[in-house]
Order: sequence, then C-alpha cells, then structure tokens
Amino acid sequence: MLCGSHEVWEDRTGRAGRRITIQVAVIPARRRSAEPDPLVVLAGGPGQGAIALAPQVTSLFSRLNDSRDIVLVDQRGTGDSHPLDCAPDEGGSLQTVFEDSLPERMVQECLSSIDADPRFYATSTAVADLDEVLGALRYGKVNLWGGSYGTRVALEFIRRYPERVRTATLDGVAPMDMKLPLSFVADGEAAFDALVADCEAEEPCRKTYPSLRRDVSGLRARLARQPARVSIADPVTGELQGVRVTENVFLSGLFRPLYAPELASLLPLAIARASEGDFNPLLAQNLEYTEDVADNLSVGMHLSVICSEDVPRITARDLAAASKAFFGRTLVDDFIRACRHWPRAEVPADFYEPVRSTAPVLILSGGIDPATPPRHGEAVAAGLPNSRHAVAPRLSHGVSGHGCAPRLIEKFVRSADARSLDVACLARIPRPLFFLPVGANP
Repeated sequence: MLCGSHEVWEDRTGRAGRRITIQVAVIPARRRSAEPDPLVVLAGGPGQGAIALAPQVTSLFSRLNDSRDIVLVDQRGTGDSHPLDCAPDEGGSLQTVFEDSLPERMVQECLSSIDADPRFYATSTAVADLDEVLGALRYGKVNLWGGSYGTRVALEFIRRYPERVRTATLDGVAPMDMKLPLSFVADGEAAFDALVADCEAEEPCRKTYPSLRRDVSGLRARLARQPARVSIADPVTGELQGVRVTENVFLSGLFRPLYAPELASLLPLAIARASEGDFNPLLAQNLEYTEDVADNLSVGMHLSVICSEDVPRITARDLAAASKAFFGRTLVDDFIRACRHWPRAEVPADFYEPVRSTAPVLILSGGIDPATPPRHGEAVAAGLPNSRHAVAPRLSHGVSGHGCAPRLIEKFVRSADARSLDVACLARIPRPLFFLPVGANP
C-alpha cells in the first residue's frame, strides 16, 4: 500500500487561513496492464476514516484489485486527516457506553479541545477535497464504492463532479434528505419487528422463546419503574463494573445488534435471559458492537455532519411522532441538545434535492437494516435511470461482504452495466440461525 498526503484549505470558500493535510492510501493494481479508473472507497459514520478499512477492502475487492487501484482517502475530520476526535466522557465507565448518549459537557469539552473550525467539515466540502486529491493522483474517471454515510458522500460527488464518475456502488443508502438520527426510530422498529416475526416463524425459536413480545413489554415497564443494577466484566481490565440498566439502556441494547444479523440472532436469548434478571448476554453483545465502531470514529466529525445536514430539519411534528414509536425519541433529543453547542457548516441550497444522473449505479440494501433499509434505496434509484436496486432480504447493514455480493460488485464495475446484472442470488443468502441454549429441545 502506498501512502501519501495532500494539503487543502480548511476554509475552501475563503481560501485563506490554515491548510490541513488529507491522508491518502493507494493499493496498486497487481497487473501491469491496469485499468485507468480506480475503485475509490468512501467510509461511513459519518466520522469513519477510510484508510483504517484497508484490511477489509483489500479482501473484499481482491479480484477487482487485479486490474484496478484501490484508493482510500481519509475524509477531512476523520482518520489521520485533521481528525475531530473527542476524548471519552470523563466518567470513563461502562455506563456511558451503554447509555449511548452525548453528554453536553463532553460535547462542550470536545469543542474547546479540537484545533479546527467545525463549520468547514461537512459533506460538500469533503467531496471537493476528494476531487482535488483524485486530480493530484492524476486519475480521470473513477468507480465509487460507498457504505452507509459513504453513500451520501458518493451521491454528492456524483452531483458535483459527474464527469469523474464511471460507476458507483451504494451499499446501505443514506439519502441527502434523510434526517439522522430521527430515521432510526422508524427503521429500527421495523427491523426489530421483522426479527421477532422471523423468530416466531421458525419453530425451534418460537418454542424456545414463546413470549418474546411479552418479555420485551414487561421488561420495559419494569425498568421504567425500577432500573436494574448489574455487574459486567470490563473488557480491558477484567474488573467487574456496575451498570444501571434503565429503559433507555435496554432499548439501545435491542437496537445496536440489529446492525449485524450475526449479533441479532442472539437477541431472543438475550431478551429471555434479561426477563429472568440476567442482563449479561444483552450487554456483552452490545459491548462488542460499540467497541468495533468506536475504534474508527471521530465523534466531532460525526457531529459536524449531523448538526449541519440533519438535525436542523427535524420538526416538532417529527418529534411528536417519534415520541409514540417503540424506540422513542431519547437518541434524537440527545443529538438536538448536542447540536445546540456544535457550530453548523453551510449547506448548499440544492443539497437536499434528489441526485439525478445517468451514471451506472448499483444500489444494495439489506431487507432488515435498522438504519438504511430498502425504502431509502428505492427513493434514490428514482433519480438514477441507469441504476439497479438489489435487495438482500435477510441481510442488515452492509451487503457487500456477504454471499455473492462481492462477485456482483466485481461484475458491475467491470461492465459498468447494473441493469443487466442477475441479482437473484442475494435473495438466497440466509439469515443466521437464531441461537438456542445448549440442550434446548424445542
């Protein structure tokens, strides 16, 4: 892997003040007769660095890498590109991990500690950086691959620099007009309902966990009246730490595993154990998920994007509807409070308009995704006449690495023709089996 850097203006519009360094990595094509158009990887988050994903993408796009460079650019504010990192909350206890919250004190301390102006760290600025970096690398047309928030970056790049785009693969679409984190409320509830319905439809799961819905309702009511106090081993020190399981901790604990079918397959067991007073299975699987995410996420950059592009568009009507939803509005309120402190970037007037382009686009959606389900892919596809929207009904957030998806992406990038792809194989990718206790005999 070849690594380098490129300097850009922090204030691209004013072209004055400081310059910041954008880190770049290129995994060269293995063949000498390489194609001129590389694959450019756009990370999610928002706030995730792309270069840290090199081990995963090297494996995922190994066959494409035979004939094409793979380019990874740490978006400004992420990775090693002038990251907007926030120190963990002072408490530093496991409680803060499970609360899934953004304490205002932490947000204010982060803002005072970062050496950056957050008003210059949003999606439109990032795509201008990317265009400049690709020019410096002497690439012409490129193939974009974006995952989650990376799809929003890809769509904005397609809008601003259409001449550069040969193909685009969008995995788990986050449209421009999506309101994060509000959309998680409805989409998370749909994913959780699907999980319970799938368990009820499978005889072993139904017989082993016959009262899932009742258990969840009972637990919520009980925790709302009286939070539970439990102990869990700290994964770093091994020491037991006390955790106060509130209704919100419980709901967050149900939501996070929905991102990964492998973790979600453990949820019926975790719910059943929790209803008996043992919260360790639920907390343990959440701990694994949050640690994976936190390792490569700049929280300040996450806030810069969401506070500029999403939260300002959340209305009182949206909040009233969220109040009645299964997952409630706690997370949304948390971001609204945090964004009162975080400076906003200027968003272009046409930012929320649907992206329209004749570029070939392959859109991938997981049918049980709690964050970017197929409805978002359908909406984006309407403006892309040469797109193909392929749904893997039993997958969640991130389709590219599963089953036949890598071969579909490879075929699409080589042919630049999404519409002729046979995507039926995605429907045959199974959901992981629900976990049953050892000795269960349903």
